[in-house]
Amino acid sequence: MTGETFRASIGGYQERYDPKKGIFFIEFDNLPLVKNVVKKLKVLARASAEDKFILVSGIRGRSGVIGMTGEGITDAKALQCASVGLCMGSGCDVAKDSSDLVIMDNQFESIHKSMMWGIAVYDNVRKFIQF
Repeated sequence: MTGETFRASIGGYQERYDPKKGIFFIEFDNLPLVKNVVKKLKVLARASAEDKFILVSGIRGRSGVIGMTGEGITDAKALQCASVGLCMGSGCDVAKDSSDLVIMDNQFESIHKSMMWGIAVYDNVRKFIQF
């Protein structure tokens, strides 16, 4: 699905700011429609920074977990809204500050390895707390 088709299929929305959390979020007019589109979406092509932010907000609205990669200033809002924001080492400082994890090299394999290590650490902490 392209970015234009995605925006047309989700219906109306407004961007809001939560001063308590200090983040922006999207308020959808028709949330069940957005949930249906997000559920069926596999690839979002030719997406703008706004499309990425809308997609991240839609997935978070479904109580989902999402990891978002970005490297530009325009990706900052989506990186903050995502469950885990990943930024490459060559990204700008604004994206690095907005992300949760900065990967020093620019290889996709490093993203995969960092996620696997993160899952392992999370599982170990959860087991320790349970113990």
